[in-house]
Amino acid sequence: MLLPQGKQQTSAKPLTRVIIDKDLNYYAAFGNEKEHALGLEELTPFLQSCADKEPEMYVALYADETVPYREIVKVLNIANENHFKMVLATRPPETKKK
Repeated sequence: MLLPQGKQQTSAKPLTRVIIDKDLNYYAAFGNEKEHALGLEELTPFLQSCADKEPEMYVALYADETVPYREIVKVLNIANENHFKMVLATRPPETKKK
């Protein structure tokens, strides 16, 4: 499935990144910090601590195209339950290398 490409880039700062790789490993980072590995059960406390630092933050979710949709929905549910503003990203951040 190909996602449509937007011509205009919108930057919603500050940004917290959540990444799910092809092996279903989770990574997260706040602002310009480097991504670090964490488990799904650690994601809610991490995002809550980010929101405490910056209540207007957005969470950008990056997922490999092979990640099952149910894994993406888990993160969307966490965001919804905690009233986090969520952005689905179409490209992985350049800093994440595996």
